[in-house]
Amino acid sequence: MYATRIDRDADTTDDDDFFLHSVDREKGMNGAKAEAQWNYEPSDEVVQCNTLGWIRDIVIGLNLCPFAAHSLASDKLSVLVARGDDDESVIASVLLELILRVETPGTTVVVAPECHPDNFLEYLEVANCIESLMDEHDLTGDVQLATFHPSFEFGGSGPDGVDNYTNRSPYPMFHILREEEVGAAVDKLNGDAGKVWRRNVTLMELMEDRLGRQGVADVMACNPEGKKDAMEQILRDIKEVENY
Repeated sequence: MYATRIDRDADTTDDDDFFLHSVDREKGMNGAKAEAQWNYEPSDEVVQCNTLGWIRDIVIGLNLCPFAAHSLASDKLSVLVARGDDDESVIASVLLELILRVETPGTTVVVAPECHPDNFLEYLEVANCIESLMDEHDLTGDVQLATFHPSFEFGGSGPDGVDNYTNRSPYPMFHILREEEVGAAVDKLNGDAGKVWRRNVTLMELMEDRLGRQGVADVMACNPEGKKDAMEQILRDIKEVENY
């Protein structure tokens, strides 16, 4: 199990200029084993590229989070790729990032490509375990965890609910946020934390009405080919209900 971090380089202006820092999470890992660990497919670089592309094109491009653009532009976004399918190692990586974020401004996305990518319920068990550990370590109230998964499903929505696409990502992810910064963001919404959620569900419904369910899936998978003009009109129309 190892993890690779990607941070925005404050000295660069090109969106593609990032530096990588490898972190060995396993004490005593010898050189041969460490080298073998780098054979994961897709590679860390591809995972990072796809994640950042998804953040830019979907999260920011569709304005799913009105504050994400600022985090990226102000060098306050970190992406950590945690490899391996061992739940305990993934949990340890996420927990460490939660602890680090208590005192460090910004946000971290921990991407765990091998963490039950085809089974949302098992991934959710990992997330629930992390949240229990947050309580045990007195982290609740300082940081919070948001979950994203290729097959994300809201409780009560069912697997076919179009609202699920708001939290569907290229890989299993754990988004770490600081409560202080979340509170400041909610204040900008006049204290209505559900405003963004309602707007995003309306967006998904509008996309489904005009593009069909497969069209929604294509756009949210960063494959908007042939749908650019329709999406531009949809985004113009959705501004009428944003109010932020």
